[in-house]
Amino acid sequence: MITDYKIYSVSDGYIKFLQKSCPNVYSNKENTRTHTRKYIGIVIKINEFHYYIPMSSPKKTDYQKAGSGMAIRKSIVPIIRIVVKNSKGIKELKGTLRVSHMIPVPATELKLYDIDNEPDKAYRDLIRDEMIFIRQNKVKIGNNAKVIYKQKLNEDETVGYIKSALNYKLLEEKCRQFVAEIK
Repeated sequence: MITDYKIYSVSDGYIKFLQKSCPNVYSNKENTRTHTRKYIGIVIKINEFHYYIPMSSPKKTDYQKAGSGMAIRKSIVPIIRIVVKNSKGIKELKGTLRVSHMIPVPATELKLYDIDNEPDKAYRDLIRDEMIFIRQNKVKIGNNAKVIYKQKLNEDETVGYIKSALNYKLLEEKCRQFVAEIK
């Protein structure tokens, strides 16, 4: 289901266009980033649309109390936690895929992220670790995307996370509108 194993960013203009109708679309924070973390994600295909699943840095909410320490929470349908083992065999949370906040994006608004030209070596290594995880878990990522997409379209609010998932039907209408307007 993942269309390729590459990482993309989405144009600032398209994000702003979607946010007019759907303010919960993640901002790419183009002008307010305080760190090198880019607004990047992966692209999967759902029906006729290319859906961009944004990647996010780890948050405190990605951990839970475990004895006297903290443990990484398990992935759930709307949030896939990118966990890799370090050189000592210890699991580390590198980031997350925010499936609940995926958006349909016209191909013209996707920009391939050039990992080989990333000047920050530590960040380049982080992205490579995340890509290995994504390649190893492409079926799970695709399945989670299909599940949440179907649940949201069917307005299945028997699971709590559906309320916070974006409105994919509205976003698809806006995607079509955007394409029509740029032609």
